[in-house]
Amino acid sequence: MKKKLEQYSISDHGISLKDIDPDVFSISDSLISNGYQAFVVGGCIRDILLGKKPKDFDIATDASPQEICKLFSRAKIIGRRFKIVHVYISEEKYFEVTTFRSDVKKRSNDKKFKTTKGMIKRDNSFGSISQDAFRRDFTINSLYLDLDSGILHDYVNGLEDIKAKKLRLIKKPSISYQEDPVRMLRAIRFESKLNLTPTTECKESINKMSHLINNVSPYRLFDEILKIAHSGKGEEGYKKLRNHNLFEFLFPFTNKILEKNEIYNQFFILALRNTDLRINDGLHVNPSFIYAVFLWPYFLELEKKYSDRNTSNIEEVFNQTLKMQSKYIAIPDFFQQTIFTIWSLQSSFLNLNRRNIQYLTNFSKFRAAYDFFHIRSLVDEDLKRYADEWFEIQKNIKSKNLNKNKNYDKRRKRK
Repeated sequence: MKKKLEQYSISDHGISLKDIDPDVFSISDSLISNGYQAFVVGGCIRDILLGKKPKDFDIATDASPQEICKLFSRAKIIGRRFKIVHVYISEEKYFEVTTFRSDVKKRSNDKKFKTTKGMIKRDNSFGSISQDAFRRDFTINSLYLDLDSGILHDYVNGLEDIKAKKLRLIKKPSISYQEDPVRMLRAIRFESKLNLTPTTECKESINKMSHLINNVSPYRLFDEILKIAHSGKGEEGYKKLRNHNLFEFLFPFTNKILEKNEIYNQFFILALRNTDLRINDGLHVNPSFIYAVFLWPYFLELEKKYSDRNTSNIEEVFNQTLKMQSKYIAIPDFFQQTIFTIWSLQSSFLNLNRRNIQYLTNFSKFRAAYDFFHIRSLVDEDLKRYADEWFEIQKNIKSKNLNKNKNYDKRRKRK
């Protein structure tokens, strides 16, 4: 793709500087006053132009990671494949500052930068803003806003694509998806979440190249799947993962079961629909939950196999399920305990005696386990009676807790 630089004033692009986090101006001013360039770049610009509130703001500069760290007392270099700098404003608030990079295709024969399969393994060769613009993934993510002048720099026709709601790769899909197969997952997320229309080439190439997703680190894929599931359009994203043959490479054991038993597809859709509702209502969602959903069919299949051999042990089955899946997507230890709790409590929902109710409701993950059981009951008529009973139980618990809080507030007022 060869495009000339287009520069748009505030009156042309319509971005209000009031929509930019004030701390971003502070970081930008420090870089510029020390002789470096500084631009707000990427997804935050895209979101503002699409009328959405950005979750975070990224800054691009010609300063190297080491030079950035010298300017800010609270800065840390992270990453190996892509070295970026986190500049901290407080313990919880930080901004990503990245150095302009040169195009990796100029180093395509260098084994330090690319694997034998063509995937980028290191990208820390720095360059100019124009080189940086052409090494990004989609045109909508390659817009640079100069906070000093308010001018938007566009090398790839990104602004026009945003206006047209078009999703277009900067490079040919055959090159772009090979360099970083995660771009296929991003294409699905942007299409679903942002209601963009991918180009035919962008879309059709995913079906042909979906197998390349297995070249990506299993640890990196954990977050990418969550981004799709927690986008507020997770149901749509899941359907696209299946339609584009990606799901079978991400969850191969589950996918084999899905092909034989479509009831699990309905289970997944209902779980994701529930997650979408919670996210769009601003409610908390547990990252472990969706993995508990996607791996449940495989867990049940292994449990039956172990049971047939008279060696059924829920912990052993759980460990085997996670071990086999980790070859494709690795679930961090921190989240595994919640998945184990959700699964191990499922049989307890079939017991409605008072002692079991008290035992079950004292678990910190009771609500997640109950939600899981409730969704199961929507596709399994045999569970409906139990789910209805538990619905009343957890409703009464909520009511009691609400009354407790009211009484506590009254006592505080008296004091």
